Order: sequence, then structure tokens, then C-alpha cells
Amino acid sequence: MIGSVSVRCPVCSTRPAEVGVLCEECRDELSSPIKISQEQILARVQVPTIAALIDIWGRPHQLDANAKIGRQVDDRGIAVLEPSVSRLHAELTFDGSHWTIRDTGSANGTYVEDKLVEAPTPIQSGDRIRFGHIAFYLTEDIGKLPSPRTARTVTTTIKPPLAVEPRPRAGSVAGGGDFAEEEHTDVGLPTMRFRLHEPTGGGGGLIEVDGKQVQLTTTQFELMALMIKRMATEAHQPELVRGFVRSSELIADLSWDTREPSENHVKQLVRRVRRALMKSEIGDLIESRHRFGYRLRAIPRGD
Repeated sequence: MIGSVSVRCPVCSTRPAEVGVLCEECRDELSSPIKISQEQILARVQVPTIAALIDIWGRPHQLDANAKIGRQVDDRGIAVLEPSVSRLHAELTFDGSHWTIRDTGSANGTYVEDKLVEAPTPIQSGDRIRFGHIAFYLTEDIGKLPSPRTARTVTTTIKPPLAVEPRPRAGSVAGGGDFAEEEHTDVGLPTMRFRLHEPTGGGGGLIEVDGKQVQLTTTQFELMALMIKRMATEAHQPELVRGFVRSSELIADLSWDTREPSENHVKQLVRRVRRALMKSEIGDLIESRHRFGYRLRAIPRGD
């Protein structure tokens, strides 16, 4: 609330913008199990349009009419210094009236609203775009964004031809090593230890993730347990399709508190679990993908 005027989130247009320019729920949709800092996202523009990608902190990064996304962006675009993002990951172009995105052969895929980009795809304001594990929202007009909060960090613009490669971070990539030389499809998924504690009397359960605990209701606990088991038992599958559980399976197998659970109930359940994981400082460990369903964003460690 600024004065007597309620500032609305530019993505959903229904909830107050509580964090930066985004509401809490839209911000949660950008969350990732891979922790990064603001300094790992760098805008490089020459002739900026009024369009921008909004990051998890609510910062708009303006785009040129032809903008590249990747770990190594020499001229126009956004450099994302994170190992699940390829050197040249994707490209956004503006033809004067519409924006289009295409994947440029990335290792971990480009997604629009969790749908894999397999060909040049039109995008518009409010679309959630994910490069590997790092997601943004597109806004076609930064002039429509709420005024910045006092504490908000201003986007750093770096002029070309600087090229920055990310520094390896211990434990950030399963298997370790120098991620600058790795372009494998499993480069982004962390390996984590999960412990499940379910009381004999029912009423939910406790899940421990790398030492951090979260208390869940019965249905929430069943969702996490099923995804953990599925990811662990499908080690033979390619990572692109490994560990997914379809909504129809969740509707049939989970203990719902309604007689006729639907796809909407599944979405609400996933949102509540995501929020519980975030509040416990575990991170968003649930990935959703169009036509595939939901899965764990981590590989369970077998110890």
C-alpha cells in the first residue's frame, strides 16, 4: 500500500505487490532450488526497448529488440551466471509488434509456463519464462510496473564487450567439477538427502531435506513422498522426463479432503507445498511441466 493506493502485481493483476513489484505468490513461482544472488544476473543493452524480464527480486532487466540469454553474453541480452544456464541458452526477438523466444540448443531447456520451447514461440506480458532452473516474467512495457520500493536494488547494466563466466560454487552441481565445461542435461539438478517421518497415528508428517525440516498435512506429505520415490526409482530415465507424476495419478492416489478432486485441487496443493518449503528455507523443489505433470527438482541421495 503506497498512501491510499493499493499497488497491484503486474503479473496476476489481482494481489497486492508485496515483494518488490511482485506479489508473494507470483514471486514464489520464480523460486528455484538453486540459490543465486542478484549479482549473477547482468543486463547488457545497447538500444533498449520498453520490454523487460522481471527477476525473482522484482527487478526489470530491459531487452534489446534482439536479446540473447546465456552464461556468456557479449553484447545484447541478459547474462545469467548459473550452471543450469548454457553459454548461449536462448534468444528473444521483437518484430515491432510481437515478442518471440527460441531455444538455441541449450542443455537444460527453455520453458514458457513450464512448456518446453521446441520451436520459435510467441510470448506476451505475464508469461513465466525459465532458462534451465532460473525463471523470469516478461513485461512488454516497464512503464506499467509499480514504482520501485526504496529498498529495491537497481539493475546493473554492463556495456559490451565484457564477457563474464560464472565461478564454480561448491555443491551447486551434482557431481561437482567445473561447470563451465559441462553441458550435460543433469547439470542443474542438485543431489539432496530426504528423510520422511510419518507418525503412526496419521495427521501428516515431517520431511527433512538436507537437515532442514518442514511439517506437512497428510495430502501434502503424500505428494512429496510420491515424487521423492518416483525420482529415486526412475534413475534409468533421461533427466528430461525422469520422475514426473501426472495430475490424474495424483487425483487418484492422494488422500483428498474433497469427494471430487480436480486439476484445480492439484494446483492448489502444489502451491501450498511450495510455500511451505519456501518458508522452511528449503527452496522450491517442485517442477511442473505441461503434459508431463509434477516432479521433484532434486535427485534423492541414497545414504
